[in-house]
Amino acid sequence: MIQALYILVADSGLCVLDRKYGQAEMDPNLISGFLTALISFGQELSSGNRVHVIDFGAFDICLSLKNNIIVAATVDKTDDGNAAMAVLADVNNQFVKAYSDVLENWDGNLEPFESFVPTVDEITQNGKASEMRILVPILKGKVSPMLVRLGQISQDVFDVGKKCQGKLTVRDIADQLGKPVKDVQKALHTLEDMKMLEWKEIGH
Repeated sequence: MIQALYILVADSGLCVLDRKYGQAEMDPNLISGFLTALISFGQELSSGNRVHVIDFGAFDICLSLKNNIIVAATVDKTDDGNAAMAVLADVNNQFVKAYSDVLENWDGNLEPFESFVPTVDEITQNGKASEMRILVPILKGKVSPMLVRLGQISQDVFDVGKKCQGKLTVRDIADQLGKPVKDVQKALHTLEDMKMLEWKEIGH
């Protein structure tokens, strides 16, 4: 889900509104400092309405910049990035539309922006707008190292099989093993052909 969403004024770096939906702890001031430094460093962001995704460890940070307003969110890696970016662009458009007059002669008072909270909740569906159902591979029983010794499966297939506990996506497995996604997919197909693998749906 969208763990948290932040609306910032780009040139001042001030976070004027933030909404937390998940369990991720992120200081609004910390993220606003990070994002404004990023924006000032990457001047290419400043033209038009741009949306970007940054890998931030356990989460992705998605951000949309328009008319000196940055809308940023920490988003679960299992979410649909395209959906998250569309949501942020929508929030940005609505915010600019609602507050362009206020921002023109803004005196630093955050109170006017509080009325925008219901709109944020509605657009983001309380943080769930970018969730998607996702399949993860799960091994039936255990894969035996004996199969490798007998030449029935390769070491790569064995290594991938060990990771199929029903919690990791194909991309997660590839990241953990340091292998290309296509190699992991090939190994999973081998396990499927051997009737040793099934798929489980996670998410909402």
